[in-house]
Amino acid sequence: MTFNDYLNLSANNYQEISNYYLSFLEEFSAKKFPYEKKLQFKGTATKFLNSIEDLTYLRKEKHEEYIKIIDQLNESLSIYDRRSKRSRVLNLIFPPQSSHRIESEFGIIYDRTIELINDANKTLKHRNGNLKINGFYEPKNSNKVQIKQLILEAIELIKQDNSITEKSKKQLLNYLNKVLTNLDSDYTNWTDIIGKIKETIIVLGALGGFIGGISPLFEAKEKLEQTTIVIEKTSINLNYNVINETFNRNEILNINPSNSYILQVGNNTVKESDQNN
Repeated sequence: MTFNDYLNLSANNYQEISNYYLSFLEEFSAKKFPYEKKLQFKGTATKFLNSIEDLTYLRKEKHEEYIKIIDQLNESLSIYDRRSKRSRVLNLIFPPQSSHRIESEFGIIYDRTIELINDANKTLKHRNGNLKINGFYEPKNSNKVQIKQLILEAIELIKQDNSITEKSKKQLLNYLNKVLTNLDSDYTNWTDIIGKIKETIIVLGALGGFIGGISPLFEAKEKLEQTTIVIEKTSINLNYNVINETFNRNEILNINPSNSYILQVGNNTVKESDQNN
């Protein structure tokens, strides 16, 4: 792949972009940072960051820090090049910058790159890890506004509870705030959200059970249980193709002859058959 081909890749081609960028960095270092590669360096890095941001949430501070260390290495390379071209006398008076500093700065960039790739791969794994059942279950269709409101209500109830320590409260609230952050992200990880909510429901139930009596923790648990009902109701995708690929209609009608949705799908099938004839 040429440099121009790389720049023209869509940001959602994360795998190709990350592979190219890693190869670029390795060649850049192996060839002792040649000038032509230096000219491509920032553009290549920016493309990589755009791909990461297309896949997963990247904090603004982290983005800015990465660009800063790219600029820092480019500046060090420029100083090194200028000083290496000076006369021998000047170099004796003002020794050129050591290449060790450049290698150290490059090492930081490479380490940060691997960290970003590892984080992105985790997101990719979670995203590909949602239960697939012919498109019947699509958590991305869930009602985020309603889920967020219920979580905020649960948070307020936990704050009101005086039976647990402030340290315990903080841990619960931090955990639920991570769910809210995930919900606000353009790249919501529903596997993580559902897992965290269910974990919190278990913990709140155990805490409330240990305390006994009436506790706001039980009410908070009920709010979170309602979020799972919202997810269940709003994430189900019912259309003609999904129903046909997921269910044996005749078997369902034997079990429940009044199932209106399956009957409707059956009628559509008949109508289509009539039209084909």
